[in-house]
Amino acid sequence: MASVGEILRSERERQGLDLGEIAELLKIKQSYLVALERDEMDQIPGRFFARSFATQYAEKLGVNTPELQEALLRQAEPVDIFKDLPLEPAPPKSPFAAFLGSGELKVDPMPEGTASALNSRKLAQAAVMLVAVTIACGSVFWLWQRSQLSTTAASGSAVTPLAKEIPGAVSPPAAQPSGARSAAPAFHPPPNQGLANSAAQPAAGGQINLAIIAREDTWMKITADEKVIFQRLLQRGESTVASASANARILAGNAGGIDVRFNGNDIGQVGPRGQVRIVEFTPDRFTVIENFRKPDATTPAQPVADEN
Repeated sequence: MASVGEILRSERERQGLDLGEIAELLKIKQSYLVALERDEMDQIPGRFFARSFATQYAEKLGVNTPELQEALLRQAEPVDIFKDLPLEPAPPKSPFAAFLGSGELKVDPMPEGTASALNSRKLAQAAVMLVAVTIACGSVFWLWQRSQLSTTAASGSAVTPLAKEIPGAVSPPAAQPSGARSAAPAFHPPPNQGLANSAAQPAAGGQINLAIIAREDTWMKITADEKVIFQRLLQRGESTVASASANARILAGNAGGIDVRFNGNDIGQVGPRGQVRIVEFTPDRFTVIENFRKPDATTPAQPVADEN
């Protein structure tokens, strides 16, 4: 049987084709095609490329037959790059081979039922851990809720008096012609907001219990049994409480900015918004005072009535 090179060269010459033109069409160096026609496969870098170039050349000439591929495989047989490599040395034996008789460690099989017992123990441990984590999370949540409730309760408790001076934003009342104060008729809130008159149900034991809530910023002074117990700006949303046995008095710089609860009864607002009012309390009634004594010319005016 003719060689691969002889088949390619004879077919090219029969078709009258130029070797340079074929090299240009196939994009293969002409020297490689010459080596193929001379059966010099070693002149081509790599047996893979030699078979690839020969196959392309044969397809161009129309002679790529199974017989040619078989001859090509014989002439350009792939090189086994691993045949000359030394074999991997055997792994060293275990240092306990002398005691065991071989390099393998033999372990006796587990008694029947041991694996299931171990699995049951692991499940029990996992269940205990799950219960412990659940209890810990519940305890943390309970403590957090308790702290939130304590904070809410503390924010709603009585406000401690801090200031002792009237803020500059509260203007003193205008001086009246006469030097004595006069009691005006009690201020009555709308029927759906408080008492119908100035009389109130006395508390048990004749006590005076007051609760004041600020709907707007309001400067206040509270006197209980002739002692000042509160004197500062009560900010919007704040509240305070006071108790007395004989008498109590509230001086409000913004009468319409507070709601007053007297012995459990809501008397509502004690005057118009932005106006200064004094409210006097006894165990069974309250009175709203509108007019004040004319301030002394040598003393800075204060928005207070004749107290003490």
